[in-house]
Amino acid sequence: MEPISTPERAEKTRLQIARVDEQLVEEFPDLPAEIVHHEVEVVSEELLASARFTNHVAVLTGRLAAEHLEALGTPVGALPDDPAPS
Repeated sequence: MEPISTPERAEKTRLQIARVDEQLVEEFPDLPAEIVHHEVEVVSEELLASARFTNHVAVLTGRLAAEHLEALGTPVGALPDDPAPS
């Protein structure tokens, strides 16, 4: 198997991140799509800026962006102060 070129690798990563973006829009239907797109863009740019290789950037983008979006989607009053007694 021949290694792929740098431009081919960059395009592959871009397509993977676009798929992650689509999946997160579906996963967070209560958030505006623009917020999801922005979060994916910010996270992926940060990861790409510091990456020595990009093989797992899309996976990490999905995980980190989802964590950030979950925090946005959780109202402050929704978390109980004390756990429910068992």
